Amino acid sequence: MSDREIKKIMVIGAVGQIGSELTMALREHYGNDNVVAVGRKTAPSDELKNSGPFEFADCNNKESIENLVKKYDIDTIHHLAAILSGSGEKNP
Repeated sequence: MSDREIKKIMVIGAVGQIGSELTMALREHYGNDNVVAVGRKTAPSDELKNSGPFEFADCNNKESIENLVKKYDIDTIHHLAAILSGSGEKNP
């Protein structure tokens, strides 16, 4: 899929170390409004919260994720919930 075909991106686990960095990089590349950050319970940083859409949702709840996909017309999901930085670096 080329950059021009991507409509909206969702990053699940956007409050974590890897997710927050990915979210900001994607927002820089695709535009703030095109990248929806999703966290479960941890409050986002001011930078993450104020730079584009942020939603709280539990990725184990299929309906809540489906509702966000419909609400924002998401076509690409990066699922980083529960990926620890050290483990992710050892086994990407």
